[in-house]
Amino acid sequence: MAIWTQFMFLYMKLARSHVPEPEINSSERGSIVILVALGMTVLLGSCAMVADIGLLYVQKARLQNAVDSAALAGVQELPGDTNRANQVAEDYASQNGVNNITTRIEANNFEIAVAGQKTVPTSFAKLWGINEEQISANSAAMMVPPSSLSGAVPLSIQEQDFQYGALYTLKTGSGNQITGEIGGQYYGWFGPLDLTGGGASDYEASLTNNYQGSLSIGQFINTENGNMSGPTKRAVETRLASDTRVPPNTFDNHDRNAPEIIYVPIVKFANSDLNAVYQVQITGFAAFFLEGVSGNGTDSIITGRFIKTLITSGKTGGTLAELLKQEEDMKSGTSGIDYGLYAPKLVAN
Repeated sequence: MAIWTQFMFLYMKLARSHVPEPEINSSERGSIVILVALGMTVLLGSCAMVADIGLLYVQKARLQNAVDSAALAGVQELPGDTNRANQVAEDYASQNGVNNITTRIEANNFEIAVAGQKTVPTSFAKLWGINEEQISANSAAMMVPPSSLSGAVPLSIQEQDFQYGALYTLKTGSGNQITGEIGGQYYGWFGPLDLTGGGASDYEASLTNNYQGSLSIGQFINTENGNMSGPTKRAVETRLASDTRVPPNTFDNHDRNAPEIIYVPIVKFANSDLNAVYQVQITGFAAFFLEGVSGNGTDSIITGRFIKTLITSGKTGGTLAELLKQEEDMKSGTSGIDYGLYAPKLVAN
């Protein structure tokens, strides 16, 4: 079998050696050269297009990130200082390579829109005389009040028209309870909220280090039955002692993350059961600069000054529908009472 296989191999090799090669005349050779040249041109053009489209895509993404960041930086100066908001946004965009920057303030000074351009040099497209491309991007950011919030303290204050810098009582003492009325009957509590159901120790921990769970507008919360005087005094004193800033934070001169700044649920009285467990409903959130705790015995009273500020990053939430509703209300001017606590948010432009 091996000898037969070798014989067949030699026969086929010999047969191939006698097959004449096809003749190609000069005109055919010229046509082939032209076709190859055209094919290479198309191939190089495709390479140029793919490479430069990829480059433009990357640069477009970077430009969009730059104008988004500029909008978020500028909006943090709103609604109070529109000139400062425009300048911060322009400076931030310019530092990130954006050209032809334009800004505008909208939605009753709660929104800033930013637009810009960037010149991108091409690579392979230079072969076709295209040396650069202009790309553009736009963005908008708005100051939106939170519909949900983590990091609040277990205190409360009834809904009202707050005045900037005014002093408010966030927890009362004995004999001076906060009252609510249902069906002609009045009920009262001292201000603390039962956010965890864990009693005095959990209340003290949440007042010292903030409640880490999330609270939402419309949510019903039980109030603490007792005065919580001892836990209140210890928590506030510990919190104030954690201020390591030199000089210490004050209402007129403070860091955004100062331990004296607390987020307080704004509430309205809801109901009471037969066990005298009162409930309140959250209608919003406000920020106060904690001034301290006063009184002795059962009269531990917390006071704070109303401020307008930004929420610390990562403290807000809410569903997409809630965020869109907030955006629409802010743009139309129907958002209700301004409680002065906002979160910067990118919005549709």
